[in-house]
Amino acid sequence: MSEEITQPEEITQPTEAAPSLTLNDLMVALNMIQVVAQRGAVRADEMSAVGTLHDRLKAFLEAQGALTTPADTAAESADTTASV
Repeated sequence: MSEEITQPEEITQPTEAAPSLTLNDLMVALNMIQVVAQRGAVRADEMSAVGTLHDRLKAFLEAQGALTTPADTAAESADTTASV
């Protein structure tokens, strides 16, 4: 007389998409930092952290090609003028 003990079936929930960020989201964040800094909304003791974040976002966006620097734009202009 052995009774088999069964575990209740596990109910699976539908999986939700993981949160994500796009390059456009990061561009918006970079622009927000610039606006906040221009308006003087950053306290002196926060400037270093905000500046570091700004620099990291800018470097990442440049590396991804989502943001061009003035040097890149000047180089492109020189290339197009030389080929004409």
